[in-house]
Parts: sequence; structure tokens; C-alpha cells
Amino acid sequence: MAKVNIFIKKDYLDKFGEAPILVQYTHDGEHWRFNTELKVNPVQLGCSFDPDIQLFKLTALTPLTPEQKKRQLAYNASLKSIQDKLNGIIERCGTNKVHPIPDLVEREYTKDESAIDVKSKTVNAWYDHFIKCKELEIGEGINSYRATWRHFKRFNSDSRILFLQDITKSKLEEFRDYIKSQKIKGSGIHKQFKNLRVFLNWIEAEYEEVEVPKSHKKIKVKARYGDPIGLSVEQFLQFYNFDLSEYPELQRTRDLFVFGVSIGGPRHGDLKKMSESFRKHGFNLNQGVITYFEAKTGNAHKEILANKFGQEILDKYSTFPHVPTNQRMNTNLKSIAYKLKWFEVKFIPRYNEYGKLVKVEEVPLKDIFSTKFMRKTAATIDNFLGIPVKTSMSRTGHKTFAAYSRYVDVNKESMDVANNKWDEMFEKASDPGVKIEKHRAGIT
Repeated sequence: MAKVNIFIKKDYLDKFGEAPILVQYTHDGEHWRFNTELKVNPVQLGCSFDPDIQLFKLTALTPLTPEQKKRQLAYNASLKSIQDKLNGIIERCGTNKVHPIPDLVEREYTKDESAIDVKSKTVNAWYDHFIKCKELEIGEGINSYRATWRHFKRFNSDSRILFLQDITKSKLEEFRDYIKSQKIKGSGIHKQFKNLRVFLNWIEAEYEEVEVPKSHKKIKVKARYGDPIGLSVEQFLQFYNFDLSEYPELQRTRDLFVFGVSIGGPRHGDLKKMSESFRKHGFNLNQGVITYFEAKTGNAHKEILANKFGQEILDKYSTFPHVPTNQRMNTNLKSIAYKLKWFEVKFIPRYNEYGKLVKVEEVPLKDIFSTKFMRKTAATIDNFLGIPVKTSMSRTGHKTFAAYSRYVDVNKESMDVANNKWDEMFEKASDPGVKIEKHRAGIT
């Protein structure tokens, strides 16, 4: 005989004093149990079978606040959806004269993951689903979305229960104030709201029947970033040629940085994965090119040629050097910068969440030199060498020229190169043969 039982697992309390609601399906002594992903306070709510409606539902054990009553109604709607679906599967099995064994019922039930009515899902349930979908798309880049949700849950820790319709302008303004209280500033605040916007747009695109609030569009949060910092061509060559033979660890760090710049300036995490692959499988260039995928965005860097700078590093080590943690590598880079006496002051603008300039910090280059310099250094050198923009963008991984242009440093060196090119054209223009061609073309 088939039987459905729904109960609160009271001995599994979380830090908020809430316990999960479980469903157990039984048939001929065999069981299938699953978690509804719903949680309640067992002191406030109980779960029992109502013979009038022939369904399990949550009932109040103590007086409830309006917020708690709203939650009770939403959860009962979700439990009804679950039970209706299970009962429908059992009825179909009876119609088809098939025994509704737990394995079969589980397979049929999990065919459709929308066991909980989408209109009664909490924001927490929505975001968990969003994270699972994004994990399949962008891998490690999911950490940013997880961080935003951690902030939001801490902000909402008092009431804890939130539905989509509760994401109002005032609620988001309170969240913005909370983010600022956590000493997150400027572009960091914009990042949190950008992630929330991606989340809400995802619901709207995937579930047309769900009405998604537009309140996030009314919050004034503007992104404005200072330009990335990189090494000039002269500094890169000084860094490359600096004798570090007495400091093996610093030498390895320098070589890893040079290799990274030579292939377009990958992020530290991508360089680390590349290193692990080289160390595990050995390094064999396929027709002299390297292909890798960014962990953060999934963007492909295909057929990056290993130039002589990169090839020298590969030939120097029998096994590709181990890439240390980002923190350790940055510490080593700052040590090298100090030995190079890079006391040049860099100006770093700081903006608030409205994109307004708040202050400009003056920091010596030796104090901020890090792995983040790799990409801008690569783009700056490409520009200095006259490499076509499309080719350089393919090396650095930028999709738009607007993003790429922030990484190209137009400095005195590049201006000198430009002037030299014009001087070369002037010499050609002064050549008698060139003048004749100009006269024939009707140019005065």
C-alpha cells in the first residue's frame, strides 16, 4: 500500500532554531525520503494530516505574527503542490496497473524539478536554484554571486522570510545601507546590486509566469572604476633583466609574471590552473600555441602563440614552476619592486556608490605591485609594439574595445613610437620618387 507522510525533523535544528520539513513515501516496506528545502520553527508550527482536505499541512502551535502567518500560507501552498504531484503519480501507476514502488515514484517525481509552486517560492529557494544553474555555466565565477547572497542573508537575518514581492525599493535601500556599514565602498556596492539584478533577470527570463519586481531598477548605484595599473615597457624590461639569482623564490615569481605577460596577462587563478596542467601532463606546445579558458568568465583564449619571452621560461625549467598563492606571489612581487627601488608614486582614484570622486590616494609602485599588473602590462606592450587591436584583445581576452582601452597605457614611450612612425613617413614623403607619385595622383 502506498503512503505519503510529511513531518518536521525536529532533531535537525539550525542556528536559527529551524528544522527541515521532510517527505517520506512508503510502499510495501520500501521507503523514499526527500527534503522539501522548507524550514520551520517546531515550537511555533507543527505538521499534521487534515482529514477534511486529505493533505498534510502546517498548523500554528503558538500565536503567529503577520510575517509568520504569511510564511505558513506560502509553505502550505508548497506542501500542497508536492502532495498533489505525488498523488498524481500514484494514480497514474494505478491506471497503468504498475506497482508504485519508491524507485519508480522518485524517477517520475524528479522529471520535473518544479515540485514547489514557483509563485510561492521564497527568495532563498529561488537563489539556491539560481546558484545551481550558474555553477554549470561559469564554474569558479560563481563565488561573486555566493558572496552577494551571504551579505543579503546576514542583512535579512532578523525576519529571514522573504518572497519576491517583498523586494521593494525601501528594502533594497536598507540593503545598500547595510553594505556600506560593512565597509564595502564604491564599485563593491555596485557589484552587489549587479549580481542581484542578474538574479532577478534570470527569474524573469526562465519563468515568464512569475512577476518579478522592478524595484532594483530604481536604486541609484553607479559603477565607476579607476584605470588598472601596469608596468611601462621600460619597467618591464628592467624587471625582466634584474638579477635575482641569489633569491630563487623571487626569481621563480618573476619568471611566472613574465610568462603571464607574454601570453596576454591571465588572472592568477588561470595561471595557477595552467601551471598545474603543465606539471601534471608535461608541456607540449601544439604547433607552438597555448589554449586556455578563463575560470571566472569561461572565455576561451585560443591559439595564443608562445613568443620568445614565454618560450625562454618554458625552456628554463624542466618542470613548469609551481604557482604560489596569490597572496604569496604578491608579497614576492612587492619584494622585487622594493629591490628595484620603484618608489614612483601612482595616483589611485576612489569613487562612492554614485560614481562621484571621493579622494585620490598616492601610493608608491613598490607597495601595490601585484599579479593584477599582468594584463595591463601585456596590453601596454602590445600597443607599444604596434600589434593590431583585435589581435591584442584576443590575447588579453577582452570582448569590447571600451573594456580593452582601459588596459592600454598611452604614455611617453608610446607617444615617442608614434612620433617616430610619423618621422619615417615624413622621410618617405621627402623622397623625390614619392613626390612624383603624389604629382601623378593630383596631390599638391
